[in-house]
Amino acid sequence: MALLLFKNEYIEISRDAGYFYIKSTAKGLSMEAFSKILQNSFPQIKIISFTAIKNALLNAPHGPVLFGQERDRVIIHVSNDELRAYMTLYVPDKDLAPENRDNLIREIYEALRKAGVVYGIKTEVLTGSLSPSVEYLIAEGVPAINGTDAEIKLYEIQTPKPQVYDSGNVSHYELNLIHRVNKGDWLGERKNPTPGIPGKSVRGNPIPPIPGKWLPLLYDRTSVYEETKDGVTTLYAKKTGAVYYKGDTIGVYDFLEINGDIDFSTGNIGFDGYLSVKGTVEDNFCAVSDKDLEILGEYGVGAADQIGSRDGNIYIRGGIAGKGKTVLRCKKNLYVKFLSDITVECEGNVYVGFYCINANIKARQVIVEAPRGKIIGGTIDAEIRVSAADIGNVAENRTVIRVRGFNRSNLKMELDQKKLHLKELRDQLTQLKQHIHVYSCSSDLSEEQRIQFEELKNQYSDLKEQIKELEYELRNLTDDLKTPGEGAVIVRNRCYPRVRVEIKGIGEEITKETPMTVFYFKDNAIKTR
Repeated sequence: MALLLFKNEYIEISRDAGYFYIKSTAKGLSMEAFSKILQNSFPQIKIISFTAIKNALLNAPHGPVLFGQERDRVIIHVSNDELRAYMTLYVPDKDLAPENRDNLIREIYEALRKAGVVYGIKTEVLTGSLSPSVEYLIAEGVPAINGTDAEIKLYEIQTPKPQVYDSGNVSHYELNLIHRVNKGDWLGERKNPTPGIPGKSVRGNPIPPIPGKWLPLLYDRTSVYEETKDGVTTLYAKKTGAVYYKGDTIGVYDFLEINGDIDFSTGNIGFDGYLSVKGTVEDNFCAVSDKDLEILGEYGVGAADQIGSRDGNIYIRGGIAGKGKTVLRCKKNLYVKFLSDITVECEGNVYVGFYCINANIKARQVIVEAPRGKIIGGTIDAEIRVSAADIGNVAENRTVIRVRGFNRSNLKMELDQKKLHLKELRDQLTQLKQHIHVYSCSSDLSEEQRIQFEELKNQYSDLKEQIKELEYELRNLTDDLKTPGEGAVIVRNRCYPRVRVEIKGIGEEITKETPMTVFYFKDNAIKTR
């Protein structure tokens, strides 16, 4: 039999077996007024049919009809990560009064127990101000603190970039080409990852942290060694030499330093590593290396016989006055303060600080960098472009600037192909990196697995080196495409008479002084702007 809970001049509310019924006896009660009755006196009723209520109020007399069901007085909701538990009370205001709170608190603890909430309960919430139908944070766990990833710092090698500047009456051309280290010098370090700190859920369960990612230190074990202390693995040089990178693998290459000059006391120098000469190369002597070569003497080089790098760059701080005898050969780039009466064969670019006089140069590009930089006399044979402030002089020395030029369409096609190839190599590198990570996270590798691990690291280094070379080629191609036309001679200040400009086999004689001009090849002709 239904139990009558509420009655006024408009409605009756009754309960039967956990369900609630409304019976209207007269019109005049609004939905808003009915909601206030439920909110103030019957918060435990969960409405399941608003339509039934509306019909009863509008069509009085009507009913009784089912409109709600009884819900728990205390509802506990635990978040998916189990770090928070929320409480909502559906009890009359009288049960929330301080003098009646003891029974309610026992109900709350029983509801928490049934929900499995045993940790981080906020008892201060239970003694504070409470309202029905309001959600309260009743318990809070401790989140796990994830581990920190490994952090790697390595010896930095900057791309060679010469600085041209004047100091008083002296012009300087500075470049740090070879990075020399001594035995035992720092080469890099890895702050090893941390495992993290476990947390605890409101249900008392441990929450495991995510350990930090392990990153391998890639280095050449014949020239570099590691030491681990206080969670930091540090790399040191096994020998004195020059720092180099093969892909991401750091190493120390053989390095020869001549503290003075190359002369009768040393004889000719041919070295299979990096070569640094603190002084000069005397007349008729040779200095040749497999890797980078630097000659740091303030006054440069005179009539040396031969200077060369079979697979690297050359930097000559003081320039060369070769007296028509010196031959310089370079695989990559040449950086030099000045060139005079010399023959240069360079597969890369020639960067000259201040001037070229009577020099015969064959290179990819020839760039004279100073704001007043000059090319006077000689023959310049470049593939892409030649750039200087002045070409020729008022004395009208015969100067030939020859640019072999390129096909722009073919160059763009080559650029697109190399970009596609680079993407393929990077995809391969990502896969290799994932395999390496799997091995590096294991502290218990078999001998066979260790061998496979080393092979993977070698493959990674080789692939990274291929990517590095390909990126270098892409930068060059992108730079080439910035050249006006299909080959250019850029005169930033003035071009003088008796200068001959040839681009892609078409020549033009300069017969009068010409201010700032760009000669470029387009539509089978040399054009200017």
